[in-house]
Amino acid sequence: MKNPIIHFFGAVLLLTWAGTASASLEQYVEEALAHNNGLGAARAEAQVAEEGIRRAGVLPDPVFGVQYYLEPVETRTGPQEAAISLSQRLPWPTKLSLQKQEARQQSAIARSRHHEAQLRLVRRVKEAYVEYAFNHQAQQIAADGLELLRYVESVALSRYSTARLDYGNVLKIQVELARLEERLRSLRDRDEPLRGQLNSLLGAPSDRARQKPQRLSAITIDMAGGALYDLARTKSPKLFGADQAVRRAKTSLQRVKKDFYPDLTVSLRTIITGPAEVGDPVDSGRDPVIAGLTMNIPLFRDRRHGAVAEKQAGIRVARDTREQQLRDLDVAIDLGLYRYRDALRRQALYQESIIPKIRQELEVGLQAFQDGRQTVLALLDTEKNLLAFELSQRRALADQALEVARLEELVGGTLATWH
Repeated sequence: MKNPIIHFFGAVLLLTWAGTASASLEQYVEEALAHNNGLGAARAEAQVAEEGIRRAGVLPDPVFGVQYYLEPVETRTGPQEAAISLSQRLPWPTKLSLQKQEARQQSAIARSRHHEAQLRLVRRVKEAYVEYAFNHQAQQIAADGLELLRYVESVALSRYSTARLDYGNVLKIQVELARLEERLRSLRDRDEPLRGQLNSLLGAPSDRARQKPQRLSAITIDMAGGALYDLARTKSPKLFGADQAVRRAKTSLQRVKKDFYPDLTVSLRTIITGPAEVGDPVDSGRDPVIAGLTMNIPLFRDRRHGAVAEKQAGIRVARDTREQQLRDLDVAIDLGLYRYRDALRRQALYQESIIPKIRQELEVGLQAFQDGRQTVLALLDTEKNLLAFELSQRRALADQALEVARLEELVGGTLATWH
């Protein structure tokens, strides 16, 4: 029979996440960016806002009018039978350009929301991928623990058959086996919802088969923590959108102030005149042409002052929102860096200090149990500790990757090399 100790520790070493994943995370991200419906909706909203620029800042349609006199108006030069007019309203100078500018700023806000949605989607794909990989690692840890326990059970049964061990100790091992088997079944059952979550993000049917990620490299941040704050201020789409909202509010205020000035309307009108019925005047049948200029009188100013006050309040709202978002962003980065460093410390502690010592303890204890110098309870306790710390080490490694993904969403850029 092959040595179970060597086999167990060899399997543990193979579980270390230090290689390239068999299922490509990069491919998952690309598929999600291409097919996720939520991102498609955000992209469509950005396109709608972009098309809105074409509508803004354009002159209103000219007005063409035709009038027919039911009773011709007799004049010296002939009866006036009909009139044709064309008019064009001209808003006060710069009002249209301000509307155009406001539409561009609204489009920039929509683009920032689309960028936010992209970053959020990438983060969620990475989270789903990491959890899927962690669940697979947990299954392998449990399966290897089961193999070791079955070997311990065989040793215990052999000692029981020779009356060197009572049956109660055999039952303790079998109870632990049943408990670990149930944990393994639960972990395997969790594969389906994790795969469904990943498929949902990728815009695919929930039951589509996905290869389980076998390994995941340790994901570490490539830059100093302090640089993240500066990076967030320059690349965060949330802050960019907030800045654009402030600019749009200011532009909107400038636009409503133009309502205190009149809009002009220019017109051209001609009256169709028939030939004179009496005499032969010089201008007989000549159609007169009339040019006109009208303007509205901004008389009721309370409405306009109210609009100005509303836009001024909107500027304050946009500024306060931007400042709060900046504070929230700094706090979120602080918390993310703390969690990242904590996961890094835990992972190093388990891998470099605790786990090697418990492995040695288990190896010595297993040999002592075979020789009858170790109790079942002590051996089971050591085995459970090793499994718990192996799982905690993988959990710390997964948490480390999750925090990097969340920090990347916050700062609006890639911070680590993902495999």
